[in-house]
Amino acid sequence: MNLKNNVKKPSYSLHQTVRELLLLRKQFHRLLMLIVLCAAGEFVVYCCSISLSPGISSPITIVHAQEATSSSSSPRERQILWVDVKDIISSATADHISSAISRASDSREEVDDKSSSSNFSAVIIALDTPGGSVDATFKIIESIQSSKVPVIGYVYPQGKSAWSAGTIILLATDYAAMAPFTTIGSAQPVAGGIPVNDTKIVNAITEKIVTLAQLHNRNVTQATRFVTHNDNLTPEAAMKNHVIEAIARDPEELLQKANNSTVMTLAGPKLLDTPFSNSHIVVHEPSLRVSLVDILSNPLLSTTLFTIGFFALIYGLTSPGFGSEIAGAAMIILALIGQGFDINWAAFALLAIGAGLIAYELYSPGFGAMGIGGIVLLVVGSTLMITQPVRPLLISEHRMSELVLISATITAPLGVFFALITYKAWRAKTQAPLPFVLQSQTGVTVEAISSTKPGFVIVGGEYWRARTEEGSGIEIGKGQNVRVVRKDSDLLIIEPFKEEKEEKEKREGKDP
Repeated sequence: MNLKNNVKKPSYSLHQTVRELLLLRKQFHRLLMLIVLCAAGEFVVYCCSISLSPGISSPITIVHAQEATSSSSSPRERQILWVDVKDIISSATADHISSAISRASDSREEVDDKSSSSNFSAVIIALDTPGGSVDATFKIIESIQSSKVPVIGYVYPQGKSAWSAGTIILLATDYAAMAPFTTIGSAQPVAGGIPVNDTKIVNAITEKIVTLAQLHNRNVTQATRFVTHNDNLTPEAAMKNHVIEAIARDPEELLQKANNSTVMTLAGPKLLDTPFSNSHIVVHEPSLRVSLVDILSNPLLSTTLFTIGFFALIYGLTSPGFGSEIAGAAMIILALIGQGFDINWAAFALLAIGAGLIAYELYSPGFGAMGIGGIVLLVVGSTLMITQPVRPLLISEHRMSELVLISATITAPLGVFFALITYKAWRAKTQAPLPFVLQSQTGVTVEAISSTKPGFVIVGGEYWRARTEEGSGIEIGKGQNVRVVRKDSDLLIIEPFKEEKEEKEKREGKDP
C-alpha cells in the first residue's frame, strides 16, 4: 500500500534543471554534427564553384560633382585608389597599405583592356599621423617599392601633420604632396619615449632615407636632417627644399598637378595618368582584421591587457579551477599582437586555445562557460588569421562573401547554444534552496536491510539507499513495505510500515 505525500512538489526543481541541461547537451551534440556536415557540404560546393574569372570587390567610391550626373562610370574613366593613414602607424597600417597596393597592382596586371573601369592608375596614401613603429614603416616602404602603379603620398587634410614615420613614408612615395598648413619632420627614432642616440640605429635609418631621396631625385641633405636634427617643414619650406613635388588644397587639385608627371620607381620611370575630369577616387576600406589589430595597437589598451593578463595568469596557476589562467593567456596574446608580435602565430595560438576549450566543454561535465570562451577565441583568432586573398583570385567575389556568411552561420549557433546552457546553469545556481521532498513517504525494500547493513528501497519510483535507525535492532526483509522516517545525508532512514502490522494483529485477534 502506497500513501502519497501531502506536501506539494515544487514547480521547478534542481533535478528538472539538470535534466534540461542534459537534454540541451544531447541536442547540442546533434546540432554540432549537423553543422559539421553542412560545413563539409559547403566546402565541396565551394571547390566545385571555382571560376577562372577573378573579381574585384565593390568599393566605396567618392564620385565628384562632375561625375554625379552620370549613373555609371565612363569606360575610359580612371580609378584612383585612396588609402587613409591616421593615428599611430602599426602592423595594422602596414597590412592596410599592403592590401591596397596589391589590389591596385593586381588590377593593372589582370586587366588588359584599356577601356575597362577596374584598372587603377595610381594609389594615394593620405597621411595624418604622429609616427609609429619602425618595423611597420619599413614594411610599408617595401610595399610602395613593389607597387606596379605609381604611389602618391599626400599629407592631408589641411592643418594636419605627418611626423616621424609619416615623413619617411612620404619620402618613399613616388610623388609627394602636402596640403596647406600641414607639417612634416621630427623623424629621430624613439624608444620608450626617449630619443635614440645610438649611432647604429640612427645611421641605419638615415641611410635608408638617403636611398629614398636619391631614388626620387629629392634633397638628400634635408632628408637626413629630418633624422639627425629633427627638422620640421611647412609645405612652402618643403617645396623650396625639393622634398615634395606639389602643394594641393584638395584631392582635385592634387590630381590635376600630378597628371602627366614622370616619377621614378625601382622599375624605372612611370607616367602619372590622373586627369581629374575623367577620374574618380575609390576608398580602400580596412578589413575586419586590420580594424581589430588597429584597436589592439593602442599603447594604453595593449599595456592594460598585458598587465591584467599577467596577474590573471598568475592567479590561475596558483588557484586553478576558475579559468582565469585561460583568460590571462588570451589577454597576453592579444597584448603581444598590439605590440607588434607576429599576427599569424598569435592567431594560431588563439585558435588552438579556443578549440581546446570547446573540446573540453563537449567531453567533460560543464555548463557552457568554457564553450562560450572557446567560441569567442575562435572568432577572434579566425578574424586575425584571415588576410587578403591570394592573387590571382580564382573564385568570384560573391562566392567569397557567401563563404564568410556560411562561416558566421556555423559559428553563431554554437555561441547561442553555449549561452543558453550557461543561462540554465546560472538559473539553477542562483535559485533558492528547496526543501527535500520525496515522491512518496512509503516504499518497498529491494533487499534485506538493518541498521548495520544498508540496502536499496524503491520510494516513489526511485531507487534509494536506506537503513534502519541505529541501535533499534530492527531488521527488514526483502519485499516488505516500509515508511521513510527522515533523510541522513544520502541515506533514507526507514521503519516497517506500522499500519500493515496493526491490521495483521487485528486479523489474528478475530480468529477463533
